[in-house]
Amino acid sequence: MWIKSIELFHLSMPLKFTFKTSQTSLNRRETLVIKLMDDLGNTGHGEVVAFNEPFYTKETLSVAKRKLINRLLPRLLRQEIKQPFEVHQWMDLTHPMATAGLENAVLDLFARRQRQSIMDLVFHEETSDKIYAGIVLGDLDSQSLLNQIEEYVNEGYVRFKIKIKPEDGYAKLKQIRAKYPDLMLLADANNSFTLEQMRDLKEIDELGLLCLEEPMTYGDFSAYQKLQAQMKTPLCLDESIQFIEDLNTAIALKACQVVNIKVGRVGGLYYAKQMIDLCRRHNIHYWVGSMMESGISKILHVHLASLKDNYIPGDLSSSRRYFAKDVIQPEITVQHGLILVPKGPGLGVEIDEAALKYFTIDHTIIDGRT
Repeated sequence: MWIKSIELFHLSMPLKFTFKTSQTSLNRRETLVIKLMDDLGNTGHGEVVAFNEPFYTKETLSVAKRKLINRLLPRLLRQEIKQPFEVHQWMDLTHPMATAGLENAVLDLFARRQRQSIMDLVFHEETSDKIYAGIVLGDLDSQSLLNQIEEYVNEGYVRFKIKIKPEDGYAKLKQIRAKYPDLMLLADANNSFTLEQMRDLKEIDELGLLCLEEPMTYGDFSAYQKLQAQMKTPLCLDESIQFIEDLNTAIALKACQVVNIKVGRVGGLYYAKQMIDLCRRHNIHYWVGSMMESGISKILHVHLASLKDNYIPGDLSSSRRYFAKDVIQPEITVQHGLILVPKGPGLGVEIDEAALKYFTIDHTIIDGRT
């Protein structure tokens, strides 16, 4: 397979509300979409889910964009692709999200060309036709959280993740648990606690959470080891696990019981599969997160969440949760708490070209001379 043309779309998609965490607040999502066309006219798309600021990982959208335009995309035009994961032979992980976006586009294109779904191409195992949806709620006041939980419970959602910070996280979670004793509930602290606040974290143990995500300093596996040894609530690592070496270290130190898998964070489906296989070998639970991304990346995570040994429902909600309009057709919808997993070739969805054009603020064509 030869790549005939490459386009890079820089999108700016307004959010329907301001999303707040302990680290930042967002009211629009900028993202990059890679479009590839092969020598037979097939197309494939991938999304680069880095944020504008380095609050999640060090790789920002502008850095990823430069890497793609100056290095990765021009080189792709000069490669014959016999197997989609071959691209990792000449891409490193200095920019995992740029790498993942390119790999995802190649996978979508290759799978469409083969008339296979991405999951059939990569995993070769039975998957679910439907998955349970999950809601992520930002750092809101207690009453707003309770009101939104009631709204989404009535829509059929069964799993809720709450963004927390040290000042009031426990109090909010306690109020939620008092009203909803059987709710599938977890919390994400986004590295906002310190070792000195370990006592505050241990208070959360009484609330019966599915897991507590990234409570302390990013990548401090010894601190997580100490905390996990003193808590029955499973600790979940997200941004602390960027590379397979990170996961090996966390497993060796018993620093967590759960891992959140995000394709963009780890450098592509190639590495996500390696991490899932490693979790399976060491009895570490895994589940699938999301990056408040467009449907191009989110539908890939819907596919990944269809693996039958996912620990819990993922951070996967409807397209209209964050955006008034998505860039895929059909959009992701939730019916009775469930999302249908598409079964068509590639990602199993089509691109809404009009929506893609509407949200585009910059468009680059890669012709090999860039």
